[in-house]
Amino acid sequence: MKPKLFLLLTLLITTATTAQINLVPNPSFEDTVYCPNATNQIDACANWLNFGNSPDYFNACDPSGLNVPNSVFGFQYAHTGNAMAGVLTYRAPNLPSGPNYREFIGVRLANSLIIGQKYYFSLFTNFAWRPVSAIASNNFGLNFTTFQYDAINKWPLINSARIKLDSVLIDSISWIQLSGSFIADSNYLFLGIGNFFDDINTDTLNLSQFPSEAYYYIDDICVSTDSLFNQNWTGLNDIEISNNKLIVFPNPASDILHFEATVKINKLNIYNILGELVFEKDLNYLNIYELDVTNFNNGLYISKINSNNQTFTNKLLINHLKN
Repeated sequence: MKPKLFLLLTLLITTATTAQINLVPNPSFEDTVYCPNATNQIDACANWLNFGNSPDYFNACDPSGLNVPNSVFGFQYAHTGNAMAGVLTYRAPNLPSGPNYREFIGVRLANSLIIGQKYYFSLFTNFAWRPVSAIASNNFGLNFTTFQYDAINKWPLINSARIKLDSVLIDSISWIQLSGSFIADSNYLFLGIGNFFDDINTDTLNLSQFPSEAYYYIDDICVSTDSLFNQNWTGLNDIEISNNKLIVFPNPASDILHFEATVKINKLNIYNILGELVFEKDLNYLNIYELDVTNFNNGLYISKINSNNQTFTNKLLINHLKN
């Protein structure tokens, strides 16, 4: 091979590899410093920081109120894996801590952004409904900064964000993806997530009789220079599937659902969207299992598969074909 051609190929390979790096460390909140046992413990999650007031960390390892999926903030599986974060995006202004009370999480990026470079970013969020936090709000979003904020020196309400929910999000079942792009105008080193708008510029909707706050879960954040990588990146489960640890297909399913894994599968549980166990099976450490779902109702389900030292969760859609 000619030297110039070899150099060109090397540059192309290096560029392609670099472009697909997610600049957000621990983007799915799976790496823990310790198991959370109380609210206001985002520091229990590796790399993630408190950028204002008291954001929370949820993990399946917690046996009580910060558990995934059985949290005091409302039943919800993580978008992928066994962990997620949560922030309060609005609190009723007549409360002692109101008005304009907000919680923010932040993270130091793997590298500072390059001025003039276009970046693509995305995250998944879900409304955490419970009677006390049954206020839904808009403006949940993402911002970049060169400064590291903390619980006391909080991120200011600047009434702008790189991306935000324009509409009031009331879906407490499905995760939705926010995505966008921008050309860096500074060497931003930190990413922050929350509601950066004050009460006057935030729309809300009360969904119970006496709610006091709005609360949203967060999972699977991506910042990349590659638009396709950002668009297709959906978190930990994609990493697991790419490593051929677990494949579930077809999805949606109408009759037979296949589970194939390179690890030994010990137990399979399937839950409906209300968190009710609808199927349970000891699999005696199989690698392959076929499940007949013809008697399942159409709808969204969550599968939880245990192996010796790992737990896999996947969203399943059952949709029986019509003749």
